[in-house]
Amino acid sequence: MKVASQSIRVGTHSLPAQGGFVHAQRALELLGLASPADWPGYARTHGLIAPERDFGIGPEPTLSLPEFVRLGFGAQTPQARRWQKGAHRLLARMLAGDVRLSAEIAEANPDPQAGRWLHARLENQNARKALMSTVARHGGSQLVYGQLGSISNASVLGMDSATLRQERGVKNTRDGLNTDELLRLSYLESATARAIEERGVHGNAAILVLHRTLAAQERQTWQGRGAAPQGQASQALPPQVG
Repeated sequence: MKVASQSIRVGTHSLPAQGGFVHAQRALELLGLASPADWPGYARTHGLIAPERDFGIGPEPTLSLPEFVRLGFGAQTPQARRWQKGAHRLLARMLAGDVRLSAEIAEANPDPQAGRWLHARLENQNARKALMSTVARHGGSQLVYGQLGSISNASVLGMDSATLRQERGVKNTRDGLNTDELLRLSYLESATARAIEERGVHGNAAILVLHRTLAAQERQTWQGRGAAPQGQASQALPPQVG
C-alpha cells in the first residue's frame, strides 16, 4: 500500500520522505554524490539496508536518517562540506542547550502529540528540580532523593526505574514515559514540594512519610476518576515553561 509522502528539511533543502526514510537519489544529489547505476552494489558497499518506498512512480531506493548522516560525513564534495558545517553548528547548539533548537525540532515533528509530550517533559523537569530544592532546604540529605524517586515511580508507573528503562528501551527514565505519566509525576512532585513548605516538614523521615501519603492519594484519585488528575496536574504545575 502506498504511504503518503512527507518531507524532511535539511538546511534550506527539502527531501521527500516516508516513515523516516528519505528518497535516496535526492539525498545523494543534496550531498553532491552521483546516483549509482547499480544501486544494490552501491548499497552493499556502503552498508545501506533501508527498504524501498513508493514516492509516486513505483518503489525507489531510500536512506534511513542514520545512513544519510553517515554518507554526509564521509563525503568530500563541496555540497557535503557545506552540509557538514551546518551539522557541526547544530551539534554545537545542542551541546550549549539552545532551547530554540528544541522548538525547531518540535515544529518539524509531524506527530501532533509530540509538542504536548515535550511540554509535559519540560514541566516534569521543572517540578523535579523544585522538589529537590525544597527537600534540601528542609533538611533532606543523601539517600532521600533516590527514595523519593522510587516512591513516585512505584506509585505512578508501578515499577522501578531500571525495569522501566529495560522494558521501554530508554537510557533516561523520563524519556520513556508517556504524556499522562509525566503529568502525573509533575503533579505529585509539585504537590509534595508545596506541602513540605506549607506544613514545615523537616528531615528525611518526615519528608518520605508525606510523599508516600500524597502518592497514595494521587494514585487513588487517578484510579477512581480516570484521567482527572491530568487536568489537576496542568493547573498545579509551576508556570516556568520554555
